[in-house]
Amino acid sequence: MVQTIFIDGRWEKEIVLGNEVIEFLKKENIRSIALFASVQFLKLDKVNEQLLNLGIKSLITKAKRTDAPAQILGCDAYHDSFQEDITSDADAILYIGDGMFHPKALLLAQKEKSSVKDVIIWDPISERMTIIGKNEIEKQLQKVKANYARYLAANSIGILVTVKPGQQYLNLALKLKEKLENKGKKAFIFIDNTLDLKLLENYPFIEAWVNTACPRIGMDDVVSVSQPIINIKEALSF
Repeated sequence: MVQTIFIDGRWEKEIVLGNEVIEFLKKENIRSIALFASVQFLKLDKVNEQLLNLGIKSLITKAKRTDAPAQILGCDAYHDSFQEDITSDADAILYIGDGMFHPKALLLAQKEKSSVKDVIIWDPISERMTIIGKNEIEKQLQKVKANYARYLAANSIGILVTVKPGQQYLNLALKLKEKLENKGKKAFIFIDNTLDLKLLENYPFIEAWVNTACPRIGMDDVVSVSQPIINIKEALSF
């Protein structure tokens, strides 16, 4: 039996907030922050010390799929992905890391709320601050809403399942298939390793698709795909 060992690759330098972030927090009179980071940047002792010196309380929770407090994955894109909803209680949201994939999850996780708080990003590598807001996900949210309506009206539905460890939810696919068939709809399960959404056009008899793998497929990729795709969580709620 082949065993796989996952080793975290950590940023070896000290993680310190730059003056740009500190001055912004002062200007906005921030008193509490929901603090998140990717796995490479979880050594946040200095950051917490800086925030404390500014009179800012750090709010930290644990995402249900992660190993460490404050860590976030790109698939943590639902409000219930976390043990506590610290983003509602905090004045601001601060993400430590590079790239946009993870911090956009923090925007998407707020999509069911009446207002979406901006996410402050501090990249320790480039030493740059960026702020992203609801406008970053507006097109996605509109397409997700439209796709759900098209899914409800569909009579022939394809359910996408990956065999990748950690993203394989065949049991949920079978549960949904039974639920759809009990409603008089036709349901087909498609299983593959890597889900190539461009190939969906090869199945014109499918009126809507349900993704059971990483939920970001049903949130990010919907903008560039003409066929309606929703995630298994939304599909099972119907």
